[in-house]
Amino acid sequence: MRLSPVARFFWTVVFLLPFTFAAWYFMGILLTTPVAALVEWVMSGLFPQALSGIEQHGFLLDVLTRFSPPGIPQGELTFRVNPMIYGYSMPLYTAILLATPGREGEKWRHWLIGILILYLVQVFGVCLDILKTLTFEMGGQVTAQMHLTAQWQLDAVALGYQFGYLILPAVSPIAIWIAFHRPFIATLAPGLAARMTPPSDESH
Repeated sequence: MRLSPVARFFWTVVFLLPFTFAAWYFMGILLTTPVAALVEWVMSGLFPQALSGIEQHGFLLDVLTRFSPPGIPQGELTFRVNPMIYGYSMPLYTAILLATPGREGEKWRHWLIGILILYLVQVFGVCLDILKTLTFEMGGQVTAQMHLTAQWQLDAVALGYQFGYLILPAVSPIAIWIAFHRPFIATLAPGLAARMTPPSDESH
């Protein structure tokens, strides 16, 4: 039975996903290094009173705070974040891109631009994860020192965390791919491509 273009594209992506996810997993330590540097730069700049640094251990990040545990004035509260749960969009985007027909040079350009954007998505997720932990899981004293006590601020942190955890990693690779490949989408689903293209103003 001859597969339709949509089915052929879908099954090609499904075939490629185990390979792209395996490569992403085994390169996790290397891929996490720029995330650690960017997260430390962003969070130390925004909340210098809270963070003293970020240490990478494998593909995990230890967040070093300036807060002391209760009853231990000289201690330092630390907690661990897994940035990989915000980075699965990278192998997903890679598989979708590899399954899309196109010139090799153009594919590389689209891949590099997409990966840079997805790095920012991952950094956003990790930063909000850290902020969520500091705001909701470290106790009222830490929350007060974070200067995030207004209800709208707490709601913004919670909403940003959910957005960075549930929505952005899943939606971003699809959105980037669509932005780069509208002509190909037109061959797969002409009706969908027509709805995505804004109508042109015609003067009579």
